[in-house]
Amino acid sequence: MKFSENTPLVEEVMDFIRKSKMFNKTTFHVDNLEVINDFNEAQNLAWSQDSSEVDTVWEYVKSQEAESIVERVYDLELVTQQDDLYDYFSDHDNYSNDFIPFDYIDINEEVEGDLTMCALNRLVNGTTDNFFGKIFEIYKAGGWPCGWKGTYPNGEVIVYVP
Repeated sequence: MKFSENTPLVEEVMDFIRKSKMFNKTTFHVDNLEVINDFNEAQNLAWSQDSSEVDTVWEYVKSQEAESIVERVYDLELVTQQDDLYDYFSDHDNYSNDFIPFDYIDINEEVEGDLTMCALNRLVNGTTDNFFGKIFEIYKAGGWPCGWKGTYPNGEVIVYVP
């Protein structure tokens, strides 16, 4: 597939799901974030809509960041490429066997959506250091971004690492 001058960057995300596995690293290191090791806590952070439990609702953060990417997709007239990426990342045949270990299958849709946005981000922004650039860095390092510490946009990503 051709994705403008950013094709190699988009293909890196595509290759990640074809050739890698989640949580398959022995060490985890990404700067400026908070790491947690409790999967139940991670799920609660990722899916909580209760502002008395979390500083900022994680889905709100991701949707705010995704909005600007989708806007650029339309501005740059890349809707066909966007549709191709949605199709690619929603087709489970494109993922390596056991990409997400069975014990973590509950987060499959979250991961799929995140990585789709990482690819779209690279399509429209290249290697710009931004939110979804950081999210892809976290996935490559072996973590699952699952929440936000602080009041968005101030604060940092919370990452689950087994």
